[in-house]
Amino acid sequence: MSAKILLADDDPAVCQFVDVILKQAGYSVVRAADGVEAMERVRQSPPDLILLDILMPGRDGLDVLRSLRQNPETSQIPVIMLTQKAQVEDRVKGLEWGADDYVPKPFVPQELLVRIRALLRRSEKVRALGPLMGVLGEWFSVQGIEQLGHELETAREIQFRLLPPALPNLAGVEVGAALAPTKSVGGDFYDFIPMPGGVGFAIGDVSGKGIPGALLMVMVRSLLRATAWELDAPGEIVRRLNRFLHRDLPPSMFVTMVFGVLSLGGGRRLSLANAGHVNPILLRRGRPPQVLELGGPVLGAFEDAKYPQEELLLEAGDQVVLYTDGLVEATDAAGAALGVEGLAALIESRRAEPPQAVARAVLAEAQGRGGGVSRDDLALLILRASGGLLDEESGS
Repeated sequence: MSAKILLADDDPAVCQFVDVILKQAGYSVVRAADGVEAMERVRQSPPDLILLDILMPGRDGLDVLRSLRQNPETSQIPVIMLTQKAQVEDRVKGLEWGADDYVPKPFVPQELLVRIRALLRRSEKVRALGPLMGVLGEWFSVQGIEQLGHELETAREIQFRLLPPALPNLAGVEVGAALAPTKSVGGDFYDFIPMPGGVGFAIGDVSGKGIPGALLMVMVRSLLRATAWELDAPGEIVRRLNRFLHRDLPPSMFVTMVFGVLSLGGGRRLSLANAGHVNPILLRRGRPPQVLELGGPVLGAFEDAKYPQEELLLEAGDQVVLYTDGLVEATDAAGAALGVEGLAALIESRRAEPPQAVARAVLAEAQGRGGGVSRDDLALLILRASGGLLDEESGS
């Protein structure tokens, strides 16, 4: 569909000349002989762009421009002022009052068309932001966007402060964790939770990214901690969390999560429950990677969902890897995904390094596959059983 241009000029010869140029270029043209008629044309059907002469009888172009810019419904219509070369003062006023460009008479057809095309391209981008403009309302201004940017940075800082400030210090198990959101705020998270019988480990991924995902992530983390302080079994904790979320979440949103409890006595026992999340990986020396197949639907979808739990007795050297799907789906320049085997190989190749260094290096490798920019949030949590039996040294 061709763009509609309103041509407002009281000179019939100029109107005829420009009309021919525009129609030959494929544009639809509506004409107005003065400012009053121009405003009426805009009211009847807003054009995609306005060519507005400054000197017109009844109501001049500057007055029309001022009215356009003061009305929220017409303030974003691109306007090119048509001026005489000598009207320097009027051109300055037009630009000050919101004109997007000006073209002096007599016209050079090619120059006029180039300016029109450039403004229409810019206008398309503005129209694409229409839904955002509607939501932000008065925020959609230079000052408003700056304020929004500042608040997003504050939200990012708050979100990162919600991550555990330190790794749990445990005898018998080393821990590594890292997170890299794609935007200023994101939806992936991990957490360590002190519990009566051990330490809880969680990694999750909420539907949606950006602000909605971040808000849901904060909600899930708070509910998870409150629930884990009351219960011991991962399956029961996840089941109760699901009931809370089913009640409060809109149908379009959900959460996936793996939650495990590492006992602090009687050996290295790790109990795990999975709520629709990518399955953990068990890495044992000299054996192929083992995907721990754990069942359970996503959180928030079904009120009475059940979450069976599995128990794992960790041997010295075992590594349990919890991660979000963005990590294994990270693609290289050829479009090949890292995959579970690729992730396992990266972690195994760094056994000589502490798990924390491994987690950071693997996330950096995954981001580098896409040229340093991830299309999804990335989170990784590694538990590595060391030589001794598990006892708590200083809690979490």
